[in-house]
Amino acid sequence: MVVLERATFPRSKVCGDGVAPRAVRALHDMGLEQELEQAGYRRIRAFRVVGSWGEAVKAGIRRRNCTPDYAYVVPRSHLDDMLVAAVRRRGARVIEGVRAQGALTQTRGSRLGVTALKADGSTFVVKARVVVAADGSRGSFSRSFLPRGALTPNVIALRAYMAGVEEVDDALHFFLDKPLLPGYGWIFPGGRRGAPANVGVGMPVPALRRRNMGLRDVFSWFLGPESVAAAHLARARIIDPPQAFPLQLRYVRGRRRVGPILTVGDAANLINPLSGEGIAYALESGRIAADAIMHAFVSGPRVLSSYERRIDKAFAVDYLEGYALRRILSVPWVNGGVVRLLSRDERLAMGAMGILTNTIPPGRLLQPSLWTAILAPSRLRATLHRVRPARG
Repeated sequence: MVVLERATFPRSKVCGDGVAPRAVRALHDMGLEQELEQAGYRRIRAFRVVGSWGEAVKAGIRRRNCTPDYAYVVPRSHLDDMLVAAVRRRGARVIEGVRAQGALTQTRGSRLGVTALKADGSTFVVKARVVVAADGSRGSFSRSFLPRGALTPNVIALRAYMAGVEEVDDALHFFLDKPLLPGYGWIFPGGRRGAPANVGVGMPVPALRRRNMGLRDVFSWFLGPESVAAAHLARARIIDPPQAFPLQLRYVRGRRRVGPILTVGDAANLINPLSGEGIAYALESGRIAADAIMHAFVSGPRVLSSYERRIDKAFAVDYLEGYALRRILSVPWVNGGVVRLLSRDERLAMGAMGILTNTIPPGRLLQPSLWTAILAPSRLRATLHRVRPARG
């Protein structure tokens, strides 16, 4: 196996750095979670959401189907370097500092390999029976064979590393202030003691255009005194310049295999539409791709057609349900009421955090028994009763 990597490791990558429970499970299955713990990364077992009414709910999640009840925060400079080292230990050849330009084809259209560009301008060819494209939402290689517009971002996120952020060490924090909708803000504590916090905002591109404003303006507002997050950020300072990264949150069938080329992760539009998290989907789709390739080597290339079906089976329903839920929660009075309801019921709160962290399917919200409990008169009265907003 040959891996072509444009950068050289260790390298930074703009990301929220949250390693959600499903991603932790994937790393554990690869034998890599122990490396995180040995490096001093701590388990984060709580998740906190502040709604548009200024009220907050904080809860953990339940361990489910071998998925742990905790997350990590790991800068991609460390996480990706760890993954590449693991790949090398397993015998792969990793060529750094080169850019995959395009796939070679025969007259029949079957691809035989990839043309790679070196830093000095020279090129070389890597021949392969199967190519896996893992070059992200802005990957030039994937754009060379996917339909036009397949990777055009519809969400932009921006993050900065900040020191001096207060009272966030025990949870991942999400903020649904009205000016941030239909996006959200986040504060993730440093993954190791003394590390800076990851602070950012994400916003759909159409919403930015309607408001005629840039994402940096939204980020500046989030850091300011009017944001609910102000209590955490009043004494904080930026130590790494804010950087933006694009996300493509459309799930379109039929774009994850083109002949013997398979796309995975962000390049396959596999990003959680509710939280924006993509590490778990990247690791899981990579495993599915590897399994399809191994079967193809035994039974022939036609077996690769199963990859698209397996991806749809694994992610399509949850993705579409999560997208619908995100649209609903973009309404201020809806998310405000939901947060107030959850703050009064620990069991419901843990279930909601399971949906946020993608360990519980959003479709569980359709269960009649759940709504029977939610719509109980005593619960509704408590939800409608105003409480003092939680600042920060």
